[in-house]
Amino acid sequence: MFTDNPAISPFTQPFLNSSIRELYRELRNVGQPALIKDNIIITGLTPVNSPTYGLAAADPAVQVYLGVNGYFDGVTINPDLLLPGDMVAPERVWERETNSNNPFLPMTQPQFGLSSRFQTPALGQWEWRNEAIWMCGSTQTRDLRLRYYCALPQYFSSTLDFAATCIPIIDCADAVAYKTAVKYATMLGSPGLADLKTDAAEQMRQLKLTHVRRQQSIDFNRIVYGRATTDGMQGVTIGWQ
Repeated sequence: MFTDNPAISPFTQPFLNSSIRELYRELRNVGQPALIKDNIIITGLTPVNSPTYGLAAADPAVQVYLGVNGYFDGVTINPDLLLPGDMVAPERVWERETNSNNPFLPMTQPQFGLSSRFQTPALGQWEWRNEAIWMCGSTQTRDLRLRYYCALPQYFSSTLDFAATCIPIIDCADAVAYKTAVKYATMLGSPGLADLKTDAAEQMRQLKLTHVRRQQSIDFNRIVYGRATTDGMQGVTIGWQ
């Protein structure tokens, strides 16, 4: 037995938070929609700034990025333009001209890094590297539209009311409970540890299965590499010799 009283069991809340993080990671890896945010707009990414040729001047030696510390234009960092604080990794990126009512157009991810090219009015490509979205830059100000995997809240307050705590994943209580019990049993060297691990894995399997079965109602097609698609992704064409 263990309790939610921090004076008696100070390890309960750290175990709970660790279990919640595990839950999020496992569900994120199967694309659980509760861990996806879409249509997040970052507006006003300024033109590329070349150390040699100046603002909005094409320079293949320059790359820009949008990160947790701001937007780097090639010379300076704008700390007011940031990636969302709950972003774990991007899934899709679109762009459009700032101060326009144009639809966002998909950007592509190159297989082996960004192209070495002269900048144009559009950003075109993006790459997720060093916890930032890297781009070649553009010669005009652009907006980004992001779809990304997010991190959901955790609970660290010393006055946390366990009875009123809500984890924003439907029907996850048993999975979190078993994961927490596994950590407690591991600490004690409990003989029931193996059974608890089995139960925790089964609860997670059921949660993942719910999402996988929902996905089966969608028609999916394999993306052919090397051919740009309407959603901005690229596939690969594999040949046999």
